[in-house]
Formats: sequence, C-alpha cells, structure tokens
Amino acid sequence: MNAQPAATLNTTTPAIDVRRLFMAHRQHLVRFVQRYVRSLEDAEDVVQNTFIEAMRCADRFSGLSKPSTWLFGIALNLARNQVRRNSADLYETVEEGFMEQIADQHANPADLFESRQITLQVDALLRSMPPKIRETFDVVVNGDASYEEAAAYLVIPVGTVRSRVSRVRAAVRQQFGSVA
Repeated sequence: MNAQPAATLNTTTPAIDVRRLFMAHRQHLVRFVQRYVRSLEDAEDVVQNTFIEAMRCADRFSGLSKPSTWLFGIALNLARNQVRRNSADLYETVEEGFMEQIADQHANPADLFESRQITLQVDALLRSMPPKIRETFDVVVNGDASYEEAAAYLVIPVGTVRSRVSRVRAAVRQQFGSVA
C-alpha cells in the first residue's frame, strides 16, 4: 500500500521583487506623485521613500492585488503625508492687525455667503452618492489623477472611471446648471 502525502495548502504570499518594480514603475510613480506634491524634488523623495517602505514591508504583501497596485497605494499614502507636511509649513504667524491691512475692500458678503452655500450643497450631493463613485471622483478630481492613473490605483477599468466621474458631473449639472 502506497500512502499518498496529504495535500498541503500554500499559505505563503508571493515574493515581491522590489528591484524589478523599481525598474518598471519608478518614472511612472514620479509623475503620479508629482501631481499630488507639485514639486519634482518632493516627488522623487516620496518615490524613494515608497521603495524603502516597499522593501521594509515586502514580506507582508498579501497578494490580493497586483504588486504595482500595492506600490502605488504606498506612494499615494506617502504623497498625501508630504502634502500635509508642506501645507503645515506654509502657515506663518503674522502680526496683529495684518489681516485688516490686506482686507479686500471690494469683497461682497452676499457673494461669499452664496459661494459657501453652493459649496455645502455640492458636498451634500457628493455625500449622497455611493462610496465607490465618491472615491473615484475624489481620486480623479482632488487627487488630480488621470483616468488611467485612477483606474490603476483603484484596480478598475478606465471606462468605469469615466462613467463614475460622468455620473457626478451630470448630477451637479442637474442640480446647479451647467457649472460642472
């Protein structure tokens, strides 16, 4: 009697070749990140940190997405952190009375109020939409990503990105007229 060995489950995650990912995606990552941070120097720093983080966490890659998608997710998170740091650096303390000196003498409070009201209404409209549509719109509009970059990041077809963004724009046009 020949006993056959019991089948074993392979619970290991696929190995990630970060060097190959670097060679294949570095330039694309720099362009992708630069759209967020607006500076080539900062983008290159973020991409370098992306690969450092990828090397550090490669053993935790679950294999549920493509390695490039995983890599772009790391880059996006680090880019957002960089933007937050850059924004914090923009604020400086000013002398008391400085704001009164530069106040716009032609500002119309009614226009400002109307603008705030429209902003609140658009925000409410976006919150009423399904989460996947909001996320896609956010990546394209607020993330300043191309449809192709958004599709790669969200792991969906480019046509789906176009459709979701179009639905948001149509809803805004329907509610507010031809402003979108």
